[in-house]
Amino acid sequence: MDDFSDKWREEDGLLLLNGVRGLGPITLRRLLERFRGDPLSLLKASKRDLLQVRGVGKGVVDSIENAVNSDWLKKEKGKIKKHGVDFITNADFPPLLRELYDCPVGLYVLGALPPGPYVSIVGTRMPSNYGKRMGREIAFDLAQRGFCIVSGMARGIDAEAHRGALDAKGKTIAFLGSGLDVIYPPEHIDLYRKISESGAVLSEFPFGRKADRRTFPMRNRLVSGISNGVVVVESAASGGSLITARLAADQGRMVFALPGRVDQQSASGCNQLIRDGATLIRNANDVIEEIEPTLTEIENSGGNSRMQENLPSQKETVESISGIESKLLKAFREGDHFSLEELC
Repeated sequence: MDDFSDKWREEDGLLLLNGVRGLGPITLRRLLERFRGDPLSLLKASKRDLLQVRGVGKGVVDSIENAVNSDWLKKEKGKIKKHGVDFITNADFPPLLRELYDCPVGLYVLGALPPGPYVSIVGTRMPSNYGKRMGREIAFDLAQRGFCIVSGMARGIDAEAHRGALDAKGKTIAFLGSGLDVIYPPEHIDLYRKISESGAVLSEFPFGRKADRRTFPMRNRLVSGISNGVVVVESAASGGSLITARLAADQGRMVFALPGRVDQQSASGCNQLIRDGATLIRNANDVIEEIEPTLTEIENSGGNSRMQENLPSQKETVESISGIESKLLKAFREGDHFSLEELC
């Protein structure tokens, strides 16, 4: 590939690699490890050298070469400047996010990423009035106590969590399953603006990338991965929030669930999580009581050592989840693409 080391910085190389379609975070990290973490060496490598890395096929190599030889990087940097966005890399990530084995190499950030501690609040897109109230209340109380509220800006519980933090004049961040210029759902444009002013809106996806069935679980792993704990407010037994909860357990994060009526579909997922070992909570104080003792140790260790004790191993967690969840996890980790028919 072309010798461009005199023109590009390391951050440019990471930005370009992050935008290569079909190159998942796990495979990209394998490539970087092969070239001692230097993205410019990777981009200058021969096809033969790239193909020696596990998980790298001709399609990925061709995509990398096409990206290098195109004006994509110049255009993307122009969009970053136009939208007032930063592209941050691993060194600027919060410690818990940085430790993920499938951590992205970079994130687009609109706003200012607040310091932790972080608590994620997730749930159904079609909550009951009780679920809306509890999601907003728990977020409000946690934000007042200094926790940054994390969610995905989706309809329902996600939006209520963000609004609760904003009501408390606290900090909140949203991870999107699309590029930062593709606001989804579109009716949340005002919420998007308020979140970026109070905290930050983040995405690992380049500008123009639309949300789809693959990007949402990728987004969810960051919602859980950055956090000290994940609260599921309401979720059906097959809800996407359960994927976030399983990811949280996989990552060694605390998982909390608000119980609901046994005959209520939107509570069945939370009740299932509690049955399977999630911590039952009634309010924000229950969350704080569990998380606070871990914060000093996490800060001192730069990681998440205490939370990983007595939790299932990654292999056990992945094997315990449902077939569709397992397919989704494998898809985004390896960079595979599945049609909706294959996933359903």
